[in-house]
Amino acid sequence: MRIGRIFGIDIVINLSWLFIFAFVAWSLAEVGPFRLVNVTPFERMVLGIITALLFFASVLAHELAHSLVARRRGIPIKQITLFIFGGVSSLEGEPTTAPVEAWIAFVGPLTSIVIGVLFFGVSTLAGPRTPIGVSTGYLAFANVVLGIFNLLPAYPLDGGRVLHALVWRWTQSRLRATQIAATVGRIMAIFFVAYGIFTTLYVGGSSFSGLWLVFIGWFLLQAGGAEQMQAELLNALQGLTAADIAVPPPEPVPAGATADVALQLMMKTGSRALPVMLGDQLLGILTMSDFVKLTDRGPADVYVTSLMTRAADLKSAKPCTSAIDVLQMLSKSGVAQIPIIDDAGNLVGFVTRESILKRLPLQREMRKVTRAA
Repeated sequence: MRIGRIFGIDIVINLSWLFIFAFVAWSLAEVGPFRLVNVTPFERMVLGIITALLFFASVLAHELAHSLVARRRGIPIKQITLFIFGGVSSLEGEPTTAPVEAWIAFVGPLTSIVIGVLFFGVSTLAGPRTPIGVSTGYLAFANVVLGIFNLLPAYPLDGGRVLHALVWRWTQSRLRATQIAATVGRIMAIFFVAYGIFTTLYVGGSSFSGLWLVFIGWFLLQAGGAEQMQAELLNALQGLTAADIAVPPPEPVPAGATADVALQLMMKTGSRALPVMLGDQLLGILTMSDFVKLTDRGPADVYVTSLMTRAADLKSAKPCTSAIDVLQMLSKSGVAQIPIIDDAGNLVGFVTRESILKRLPLQREMRKVTRAA
């Protein structure tokens, strides 16, 4: 859910954020520091909501720091998303050097710690026992903890990215840096899970914090694995073109065919997209998602030309297009395949997620052969 834009960057809230916001507001008012403040229950709840809003505004400031530095370094920013584990900045590109990555990663925790110091100053001026003092004191503590926690070398936390940048600078290999940083992150994630389980089962009164550590560890394991796979994939695609990773086009469907004929051909061949041809001329591409255009019409009564995406409107690539660029096209467009069309308008093939992922086993085998040699 998009809630606005700051500095031209979309701010999006994931539904899971609503749960954690409500929990933080409730816990602050009912079991947190506001229990010790001499106010009414209603005022306590209002203080909890305001403090929770300020805390997540601090998380947003943390992510904005990442995004603004990245944009200043020439990396476009798609959006910032707030979710149950905090926030994440969606960068539409990768840092080109290790120092750039280190600075982008480090500025987030630095921002949180600076915000924490500012809130501590406000708390001291207002008085630690006043409602404002209690609220800002909590915010000071929470921001400093947020900054320090993110500096842990658990990839892909900010500290893990700083570690990645340092190893990248040291080894001059981005892939090797990712493997090392992901391994360290995996060890720390397993520790979080194990300690969380131990706390939940054997330490009384700490079941929620233990479960939260388990969730964080699980998230780090998943996110770190995805980052490592992406790095290996980018390395495997290095130097390749769209033609190198494309699969041959399936059997075409003639322009005069009806939708039921195309559907039968898809089921027979297992294809999710079919070229629609008029003789040797490519008219367009028919995909499984195009069948929703049928609405209440029967597939035997509709020609494929009224359902297909016309060739002029296709998100396509040329055979010489970089394989990495095609991967980014797939990610941004949300489609299942990118047609590869040459200068003469001929369909060379399709690049799909499956055809890209096939490069990973090949790359890993090549690395094994190289090490053995």
